[in-house]
Amino acid sequence: MRALVIALVMLAGSSSSSLAVVRVALPNECSDRNALQNIAVDARLTAIQFYYKGLIQNLADKNRQICYEAHILMDDSFAVLNKTRTLIETNCLPVDVAARIAVEGLCP
Repeated sequence: MRALVIALVMLAGSSSSSLAVVRVALPNECSDRNALQNIAVDARLTAIQFYYKGLIQNLADKNRQICYEAHILMDDSFAVLNKTRTLIETNCLPVDVAARIAVEGLCP
C-alpha cells in the first residue's frame, strides 16, 4: 500500500499535466462588505443574524447569552442587525468588529 502511494505521488509530481494552481483571494479590508453586497438585500440581515446566532451560542456567560438573544435575535425592529449591516457597508468593517461595536452597552 505504501509503495502504491509513493508511486502515485511520484507520478503526479513528474507529470506535466499536473500544473493546476489553486488561487485563493486574500481577504481585503472590505471583503465582508463585498460578500454582503453579492447577496440579495433581504438576505443580508439573515446572514448577519446567522453570525450572531453562532456568537451567542458560544458565549460562556448565560445571562449575557439570554440578553443578547432577547435584544438581537428576538427584536422585531432588527435594530442591532441593521446597525451591524450599516457599519459593515459604510465603514468596510469585518463582521466581527461591526458586531462588537453594534452591541456595545446593550447588555451588562
